[in-house]
This record gives sequence, C-alpha cells and structure tokens, in this order.
Amino acid sequence: MGKKLTILGDSIMKGVMYDADRGRYTLYGDKAFLEEAAGRGLDIKKVCRMGATASWGAEHLSEADGSSAVLLEFGGNDCNYDWPNVAETPDSDHDPMLPPAEFRRAYAALITRVREMGAEPICMNLPPIDAERFFRFISLTADGGRVLHWLGDRSLLYRWHEYYNRIIETTAAACGARLIDIRSSILQNRRYPDLIGGDGLHPSRKGHALIRSGLLDALSAQ
Repeated sequence: MGKKLTILGDSIMKGVMYDADRGRYTLYGDKAFLEEAAGRGLDIKKVCRMGATASWGAEHLSEADGSSAVLLEFGGNDCNYDWPNVAETPDSDHDPMLPPAEFRRAYAALITRVREMGAEPICMNLPPIDAERFFRFISLTADGGRVLHWLGDRSLLYRWHEYYNRIIETTAAACGARLIDIRSSILQNRRYPDLIGGDGLHPSRKGHALIRSGLLDALSAQ
C-alpha cells in the first residue's frame, strides 16, 4: 500500500472539461493518472465536486481521515460570481462566492485542520484562466454588455482570479504549508491557449494532462 493522499477540491481536480462544440461538460479520465500514482507509491483518493469552495472543503474534510497528506485545490469557485445576478443589477455591489477575507480565513483553517488530523497539508495554486473565453461563456447565460458595465473591463476577470491565486500562495507561506506551483507551468507554455478549454475556466485535455503530470512529479519527489 502506497502513501495515502486525499485530493480535496473542485472541478479542476475532478477532471471537468468544457466541450464548446457540444455546449456541455465532460470528464477527463483518471484511470491512467491513478495507475501512474500507484506506480510511484501514491494511493490517491479524490474528494472533488464541481462548484466546490473552501467552505465545502471544510464540510467534507472528514472524508480524508486516515490520509498521510491532503492536497487542497480551491479558489476558482470562491472568486466567482452569480453572473445573471450581476447583469440584473450592474450598478450594485456584488460579492463573490467567498469574499477575499473569508476565503483567506477558510483556507488557513483548512490547513490547520489537516494538521490536526495528523496529515500534511499540501496546497496547489490555480491554473490560469482565459478572460476573453470566460467572458464569452458568461455571456451565454447573462447579458454580456451589462456584465461588462459592472466589470469595467474584461481583463478584470483574469486579475481577480490572480488575486485569489495570490491569497492561496501567501496563506500557504504564512502557514508554513507546502505549495505545488501548477500555474507557472501553464503560463510559461507557448501553447497556453491550447491548455485552456472553451469556457475559459477549465483546462483542456492537454491542460489536464500537464496538471496531472506536474502534480505526480511534485508529489513523488518528496
């Protein structure tokens, strides 16, 4: 039996991809990933749900009982908004799923609770998004002009996501938790657009393959 690791996260590590041609989500298969992990001495369990936030992670942390390490993969939903609601009242203030200060507290609390379980907390930063694709995706269900009025400019989508990424990185550092840097390997890739799916949020098949390869290298290197 290899080292027991639980991945606690959202749709990124669940393996969700967006098929723009068919207008629906599909899943990236995990069989090869789990088999390679086992070959490297890692017994991986996934507790991941589409739409999950750090608060959801706290509610499901008990599913990681008995693990020697827990990989935390949150932030992408925490920073997201109810876009139809934003479009309905674009001159009002709107809060994301988990506002920055709450997200920081919730993320730090997860790190603490993992340690209290006797496991090592491992943090993962956020794969980047494509703001233009994401804006087009938002506009499928919300009035894009009204959303843009609230945003000010489309690039805010990327900057806001980056802001939450920094919260993850600084919180991990402040708590002395290990951080696996997945973001850099995507940002520096010359085929960056090919690594992000049609919704601008979820990795493409190539992006998922890169993320899983980077995770396995990092997890088996310790």
